[in-house]
Amino acid sequence: MKNSLFIIAFFCMAFVACKKYEPQGGDTPAPVYPKYEIGDYYHNDTLQGIVFFTSAGGTTGLMVSLDETQAQWCTESHINEETGATNPHDGWNNTNILTDNYDLRNYPVIQWSHRKNTWHLVYHEHFNISRKQWYVPSSNELRYLLQNQAAVNATLEAKGYPTMEGKTYWSSTETGTRGAAALFVRNNTVIVSDTLKTERLFVRAIRNF
Repeated sequence: MKNSLFIIAFFCMAFVACKKYEPQGGDTPAPVYPKYEIGDYYHNDTLQGIVFFTSAGGTTGLMVSLDETQAQWCTESHINEETGATNPHDGWNNTNILTDNYDLRNYPVIQWSHRKNTWHLVYHEHFNISRKQWYVPSSNELRYLLQNQAAVNATLEAKGYPTMEGKTYWSSTETGTRGAAALFVRNNTVIVSDTLKTERLFVRAIRNF
C-alpha cells in the first residue's frame, strides 16, 4: 500500500513539474521606456541626438542631429523647378517627396540628411525608433527647434559639437518656384525668410525617438 501511494505521489509531482507555466494576470509588467526632457542627450546603440520636443510624458518626441553642414537647397540647374515639398508642418513628408521623385544630387540639403540613414533593421526597445529616419525639418518643426536652441546648444557645447547660435538654417519647406523657407533667431524671435534655393545655408537633420 505504501509503495502504491509513493508511486502515485511521484507521478503527481512529475506532472506538476512538467506542466508549462502560464503567467497569471499581473505577472508580466508593462515595459518602461526612458523619459527625456528638452536638451537631454539621447543615445541608443549608434543613434545619438539632442531632444528638442517631447510627448507622452517624455517617452517620445523629436531630436536633432549632433552634426550639421552648409549646402544649397537645390542646384542652379533646378532653381526654377517646383517640387511640391510645401508642407509647413511635416518635414518627413517633404523629404519623401524629394527622395521619391528627384535626383538628390540636385538637392544637396535633402541628400545630406538622407545619407545619415543606414536603412537597415536595427533592434530598438522603443517601436518609434524605426518608424522615421533622419530628415530635414519643416518650417514649423525648425521653428520649434530654434525656440528651444538654448537648451540644445548647452548640450551640444558640453559634448564638443558645434552649436546653432547665430546661424540661418534651411527647412525642407518650399515656398515657391525659386524659394524655400530658411529660419534664424534675432532678438530672441524666430524669423522665417523666403530665401533663394541656391544660397548656401546651414542644415540639421531631425528624427523621432
